[in-house]
Formats: sequence, C-alpha cells, structure tokens
Amino acid sequence: MGVRRGFTRRDVLKAGGAGALALGAAGCATDDFEVELERDPDAPNVLMIVTDSTRADFIGAYNSKSIAKTPNIDALAGDSLRFSLAVPDSMPTGPVRRALLTGQRGFPSRDWVLTEGLPEEPGWTPIGAHQPIFTEMLGNAGINTSYCTDNPFLAGPRFANFRRTLDAARPDYSQGAYRAFNKPFERPAQRSEIERYLLPNLSDTVEVQRLRDHVGWNALFRRGERDYSAARVMRMGMQVLDEQQKGKPFFLAVDSFDPHEPFDAPRAYNVQLSGSEPKGIQKRGINPIQPFDTPSNRVTTLQIDDETLELIREMYAAELTYADKWIGRLMNKLADSGLDENTMVMYFSDHGITLGEHGIIGKAAALPHREIYHVPYMIRDPERRLAGKSSDFFASTHDVARTVLSNFGVRPAGMMDGEDLGVLFDGKDPPRRPYFTAIYADYVIAGDGRYVLISNIVGKSRRLYDTLKDPGELNDIAADNPQIVDTLWQALNDEAGGTLPMFGKDFVLGG
Repeated sequence: MGVRRGFTRRDVLKAGGAGALALGAAGCATDDFEVELERDPDAPNVLMIVTDSTRADFIGAYNSKSIAKTPNIDALAGDSLRFSLAVPDSMPTGPVRRALLTGQRGFPSRDWVLTEGLPEEPGWTPIGAHQPIFTEMLGNAGINTSYCTDNPFLAGPRFANFRRTLDAARPDYSQGAYRAFNKPFERPAQRSEIERYLLPNLSDTVEVQRLRDHVGWNALFRRGERDYSAARVMRMGMQVLDEQQKGKPFFLAVDSFDPHEPFDAPRAYNVQLSGSEPKGIQKRGINPIQPFDTPSNRVTTLQIDDETLELIREMYAAELTYADKWIGRLMNKLADSGLDENTMVMYFSDHGITLGEHGIIGKAAALPHREIYHVPYMIRDPERRLAGKSSDFFASTHDVARTVLSNFGVRPAGMMDGEDLGVLFDGKDPPRRPYFTAIYADYVIAGDGRYVLISNIVGKSRRLYDTLKDPGELNDIAADNPQIVDTLWQALNDEAGGTLPMFGKDFVLGG
C-alpha cells in the first residue's frame, strides 16, 4: 500500500492564493496552442463504474433484505465510503450524464430546448459548446481517458462532442431496444417473434418496435452470457485495463445501461431468484421483459395481477444480480493487474425505478419518489481510508467531475459547481449542503434528510412526506405542515437562483 503524501495538490487547490497560482492555476500553452494543465504525478488512477436505473434498496449494502444478490457491489461498499442518501440533481439518464461530465448542475433545467434525437422532456439537452467536460481537462493534463458504455444516448450523435475528448471511446450498440437513438437497427424481429414477451395492454405502443429491435439484435449476436450487454461493457473495461501503459495515469469509466429495461437477464439469474416454475402471466406463455410503456404506466392500466408484479420485481433484481457479477469480474481484473492499490473507485447510479409502489411501473416524472431519487453512491480510497463508513452528505452526480479532477491534482474549471468529495478522506468536510434539490422533467424534489417535498415546477401540487415515520412516502402531510413546505420550497428557489423556470412545449418560457 502506498505511502500517503503529507501535502497534496488537493491541499494546494483548496488553499488558493499565491501558492495555488504558483503551482499552475491556469496551466501553460504548447506550440500549437493546446492548453496543458498541471497534475499531481503521484495521484492514483480512477475507475468509475455506473449502472443505470439502480435503486439503492436493491443493493445489499443499503438493504440487507434486498431480493437482488449484489455481493460484489456489497464488497466494494465494505471497502468504501458510502453515501447514505445520494440524489442525482437532474434526472433521468441524459440529464444525469450531462451533469456528470460537465460538473455543472442540471437543476433546474433553465437552458432546456427541445432537441431532435433526444426525448421530448425538459432537461434533455446536449452538452453545450460553452460547458467544460472533465475528461477533456484530464486529457490536457496528460491523463489517459477511456469511456466504455452501452448507454444509447452517450453512444449517439448528441454526445459526440464528449466522445471526442477521450483517448479511447468504446461505445457498444447492444441495447437493441434503444438503437433509434444512435444507430437504427435494420434487422428487427417479426411481430410474431415478440408476442411471448409482450403484455397484452402494450400491443399498440412504441414498445412493440423496441421489442422487435431487442429480439432481432439478440437473435443475431447473443450466444452466451458474455454476449449480454452488461458483460460486453464490463469486458471492454477489462480490456482497457489490460492496455494501460505502466506508469501512465488513467481515468476509466465503465457505464452500463443495465439493469435498465428490458429486464432480460440470462435465464440462470431469473431461476436463481424466481425459481423454475412459471409465475403470473408466464402461465399464459408471456415473459414480460418490457413491462411498461416507457416511461411508465399505472399498474391498473396494465391490468396485471400481484403475482405478475412480483415476477417483474424479480426480473429487475435478476438483471441487477447479473450486472453485479460482471462488476465483480471487472474489480478482479483491476486487482489482478496490480492496479488495485493505486486506483480510486467510484460507483453510483443515475436514478432508480418504480416497481409497483405508488401504483406505478417505470419512471413517472410526476411521482419521483424515493424509488426514483435514492441511488447507491460510494467511493473507495486506494488506501481504504473510511472503509465501511457512511456519510450523510447529499452527494450527487455533479460532484463527480470536481472529485475526479481534484484527485489528479487538476484544477477544476471555475464553472463547475459540484464539490470535491475526496476531502472527506482527509478528515475534512465539503461545504455544507443542508438540502438536496433535484428535478425530473417538470417536477422538483427537495429534502433535508427527513422531510421530502415533491411538486410540479409551478408549485401547484406540493406534497410533503415524513420519511422517518413514512419511509414509503405514502401519506401527504403538506396541509398540516405549511412551514416545512415553505422552507423546502424556498430551498428549491434559492438553488435555482431565485425563481424556478416555466416550461413551454419546446423551450423555457421564463422564470
């Protein structure tokens, strides 16, 4: 295990003033006018692991009664500092990646403009030319950058400017159901081939084409477990680790779209959690791998029974269990490569998913409850400082960029408004964050660790929950607690710069 330096570049960056300036506040320019940023030559590498649509309560380290089996993430948590209530500041998938890569808050989506090729929902905006991208800054500091992902949006044209910042962009196009967002799939399955996966009440929805693309791609390219998407992405990450030059610092991101729907894990994982006997609608010959019309449906609309709902939860858990196995293989490769004790590891998710709670399956923007906003989030220090400890700091995705840059001793861009979470390992605290505030489409969320306020962005449907007495967020107590409602509503406005925006059909109207 390496010896900790007594005075690090992170200390200098925090100190500011003449000392910081002397150690390279702005970097220097080469002959061809490319900016070279200074870095700490002894800083550890960074491995960042992301899984999509992952609920904290389906991770064993957060919920010992979880039906999903996540021994590898749990082991990582045991070696890490775990954040007990991490909340992405802007959701879902695309807005999270934008905040993650730029280090800038997406909340409150004030710059949203409807963009061709992205979902028609506030917050879905490409990275702007004016925004910093932390992988570009790492590259300018001489750090090798790689990003492996099957996320269909990151692999699509609206994030091409991000991919150009990388030494190695490794997009994978195996998420057949979402190929319309990057490379449209030209050999979809016949309609008759998807009937065994299609809930009857989804027979006239967009899910028909998505299932045709999903099943068509699988028929051509899946031969075994290693051909499923999560395995493909993790294997790409393992390959990058094999290719790392000795002594060359690196940042590696492995960003898996699973356990995102369709919930189609290898059969062995479903048998492990559900058994081999058919359940619910499986008794009618239907295996509901895509159990809702994206982004969500009411359970009553789908007309599914309780046994089928239990089956869907188990299918999601199987998808996560499968992803966990391959995360374990990636972590084993890190150790086998001799890089384990000189690499900081970050793991988190972008949002969760509702699986019958509140009468919903999927991600309903109007009901962004704990199943949606509470995600796993942990950081493993190379020296295992704070291993097994937890923090009640409201960590978020826009903190990643500053944390990674500061780890390498690279000065974060002034426009980045996340915090450096790495200071926690030095026995310090990041600036106080008394509330978490977040946005999902045109609904906002604010919380103080006990009370949670959920409202549409104009404030006409404010709902308040006491998560200590009501962890399922079932009982709206707003009418009896107007002062708490006003406090959390004010926190939302303060974080938004004074007022929250108003959204039109295609752009922000004002506010």
